[in-house]
Amino acid sequence: MEKSLSTNYKMYKSGKRWITASLITGVVSMGMFAGSQIANADSVSATPVSAAPVSATPVSAAPVSAAPVSATPVSEAPVSEAPVSATRVSEAPVSEASVSATPVNAAPVSEASVNAAPVSATRVSATQSRLKDSSAFTNVTPDNFEDYFTSNGSAKYDKPSGTVTITPDENDKVGSFSLDSKIDMSSSFTLSGSVNLGSHTQQNGGADGIGFAFHNGNTTDLGNAGGNLGIGGLQDAIGFKLDTYHNDYRVPQTSTAGAEIANTDSNGYGWDTDPSKSDYPQFGSFVTTSDQQIKAKDGNNYQRWWATTDTNSAQKLDDADLDGKFHKFVVAYDGDSRTLTINYTQTDGSILTWSKIIPDTYKAMALTVSASTGGSKNLQQFKLDSFEFTQAATVNVKYVDTTGKQIAQGLVNYPNKPAVNGTYSTEQLDIPGYKFVKMDDGSATGNPSISPNGTLTDPGDNGTVVYVYAAYTQATQTVNETIHYVDQQGQTVSADHSATPINFVTVTNPVDQSTKTYVSTTASSATLDDNGVPTGIDWQEATNGKFSAVMNPTIAGYHVISTTDPANDLTTTTEQTVNGNSQDLEFTVVYAPNETPSSETPSSETPSSETPSSETPSSETPSSETP
Repeated sequence: MEKSLSTNYKMYKSGKRWITASLITGVVSMGMFAGSQIANADSVSATPVSAAPVSATPVSAAPVSAAPVSATPVSEAPVSEAPVSATRVSEAPVSEASVSATPVNAAPVSEASVNAAPVSATRVSATQSRLKDSSAFTNVTPDNFEDYFTSNGSAKYDKPSGTVTITPDENDKVGSFSLDSKIDMSSSFTLSGSVNLGSHTQQNGGADGIGFAFHNGNTTDLGNAGGNLGIGGLQDAIGFKLDTYHNDYRVPQTSTAGAEIANTDSNGYGWDTDPSKSDYPQFGSFVTTSDQQIKAKDGNNYQRWWATTDTNSAQKLDDADLDGKFHKFVVAYDGDSRTLTINYTQTDGSILTWSKIIPDTYKAMALTVSASTGGSKNLQQFKLDSFEFTQAATVNVKYVDTTGKQIAQGLVNYPNKPAVNGTYSTEQLDIPGYKFVKMDDGSATGNPSISPNGTLTDPGDNGTVVYVYAAYTQATQTVNETIHYVDQQGQTVSADHSATPINFVTVTNPVDQSTKTYVSTTASSATLDDNGVPTGIDWQEATNGKFSAVMNPTIAGYHVISTTDPANDLTTTTEQTVNGNSQDLEFTVVYAPNETPSSETPSSETPSSETPSSETPSSETPSSETP
């Protein structure tokens, strides 16, 4: 048999060392084989080796003897003419080792060290060969799912089957699972699995569907449930939903900013309308969120990350798709074109496809998958096959009160890119009704804050920045003045006078405990800005308020005889000064009938006509009694 050998040498970097590798090509009448090996240039043999794979064992620190050694290329090195997978080589020098060329097998092997025994080479996947940072590349499987995802609410993971039951077939359940790190959007990723939307259509009591959200918020953030399908409430979200329940527009019922509303309170948060129910009884579509001021039930506007369905992307799902079975579901993203593509396989085997370009402003995105039920219900599940992605290096940022309750949402800035050795920055927000107190020392959330600005050291989550705020407290007091007008028997002789109430709000600074008082006769409650000052023109800073003097009404035939006004003015209830500690004022003015002249005729006072008595006065002679 005719046989020829040629040897080419290349330099590859392994860790901090450069290693010489040869490409040995042997041409035999039967064909050609090729391999990439690590060796020096002193001795090369071309003995063929069978293709049976041999497991690798760790290499010792001692120099390798002259026994033939086959090696797999290092992950950082270029791939040779025959694609092979990489194993890590120790940094000990290799002495005059001869290398035998071995055919390549196709079975992948894990990263391992190499000893002097011959080992088979393995093929590098196309995905891995494109990695810029192999330590950030992540392959999630059913076996390691719980190392990378956190389940929330009703969601439960079954490892043997790789299935997350997001909601059981029960009413009023909210569940989700979230990726613990953000996805590097400069790299491609693929999430492959299946979804089970349940077995009930809306007409048969089924709801609500499953939402997939990529967003700029924290990896721990949860979207609002119900009609929002876990997407509404997330910052700058680009989501996709398989919606099995039609919702009309819902006005927010809660009069507060969205960040302070529980993710389970869908009625409080409100939601946008879905596409036509007749055209799309159940459907798949993209959903995005934007920062909006939404009018609530009380007529005022409040901040919301409002979710809006992209009706142009809506595609109807068949009733038959709600068959209680798993349907193939794949989310694929191309990092070069920044195209997000979603495929859903229907019961009849047809594949529905959605595509969307992700703007390049999205550098790293969190992922959460959510489902919920209400008065209607369904068993809703996701079954994982695999998820391959590259972790970005990021931090979370939270804004909480002194009890750890979230009061606002914010974003992290990455001046360079969200990658190892990059930097991050956050900012202190002005939050209406609150004053910044400190960075969390652990007393608010249980974990101390990392620096608000810094350097990213690891792929994945690098920690959480926590800003702690205290609420301005406000004490409200309304003072009323009422004046009663009655007669001496307590009967009303004129309608009561009720003055316009005077309202006081006393605001306490949470840092130095100083107070300021504000007065209004047109508003009874106050909304404070971030400096603790009531908003609007209704409130004026003052310590006192005054009720004007009130003239007593004139009542025919009556006059005032008394009043409980301390000034004791019988013509007027005098001006009254009150403050935030005053109680309601109540005065009583008493009236009595006026005096009228008598109707009897007065006497003429003429001399009496009576005749003087005829009786003779006694002589008053002295007594005849003898002493």
